[in-house]
Amino acid sequence: MMSSRYAAEVERLRAALRGTAGRALLRTLGSYLASLPVAALAADNSSRYIAANAHAEELTGYSVAELAKMTVADLTPVGNTDDGTSLWEEFISSGEQRGQYDLRRRDGSFVRVQYWAYASIAPGVHLSLLIPETTLPV
Repeated sequence: MMSSRYAAEVERLRAALRGTAGRALLRTLGSYLASLPVAALAADNSSRYIAANAHAEELTGYSVAELAKMTVADLTPVGNTDDGTSLWEEFISSGEQRGQYDLRRRDGSFVRVQYWAYASIAPGVHLSLLIPETTLPV
């Protein structure tokens, strides 16, 4: 069952993406993510980021262009990649996930986030919404 906090937002996005593909999908997705008040990252089936918003830039320290060259594992603290891979697989199979996660920032610090993740908002597109809790030192 989808978290009520973002359920309506995600359903609006799913409706907006229905029937779109390729560049149109990325344009629509990018426009939608830009309007969100929280950090948002969209990834493909192989966990490669395909879209992000300015809040995700602020949270991670990476630009949207840099994030588009990264995967979920790239933001996972070293030593936790097996846990990150396991969480990703569980997420894809269950359709949604929420919880806490330590995200590795560009400067080497970590930020603990609350996240809400929604699989298959469009074919092969998965969305994570993130709110920082605390920034932990390097």
